[in-house]
Amino acid sequence: MTRVPYATRETMDAAGQAIWDDIETSRGGVARNYAALLNNPQASAAMIGLGTYARYNTPMDPRIKALAVLTAAREACGHYVWTVNQPAAKDAGLSDDVVAAIREYRAPTGLEPNDAAIVQFMIELLRQHRISDATFEAVRAMVGDAGVVDILAVTGYYHTLAHALNALDVDLPEGTKSALTY
Repeated sequence: MTRVPYATRETMDAAGQAIWDDIETSRGGVARNYAALLNNPQASAAMIGLGTYARYNTPMDPRIKALAVLTAAREACGHYVWTVNQPAAKDAGLSDDVVAAIREYRAPTGLEPNDAAIVQFMIELLRQHRISDATFEAVRAMVGDAGVVDILAVTGYYHTLAHALNALDVDLPEGTKSALTY
């Protein structure tokens, strides 16, 4: 059960309601993750700005984005982010084997070279807080300088979101079971 109440539009001031309305319009509703974060509408608006870019506006290849999102979620043990992003990962062409390798901390071993490079980039960043020159150059050769920044933006958003939702103990959507195991 969540550690904070799920905000409702009715409990917010006009500025908060405007943020609520923006989320509802752009995302087709206000999911539990946003309702929990909307206990601070201004902070939520800042996160949502990056989230909008990461989720909808980045020109990143969907497969690369899915690898980044799942790896960021897994490294944060983010049940909510991992679980709700499974359909997008499938739509992006990630096989059950690739998803399992990330979930079980086996990746990048066994992945095709491009997928392995993206996951290795993420693992180095999130575990060691540095990226080796070889890994950086492998990813840059695939996506260019702007693509590297996009990967970092996606990573930052989803890793932060996963930690925030873990800290708040936000419930998964109704009727959904976690797809992530420890």
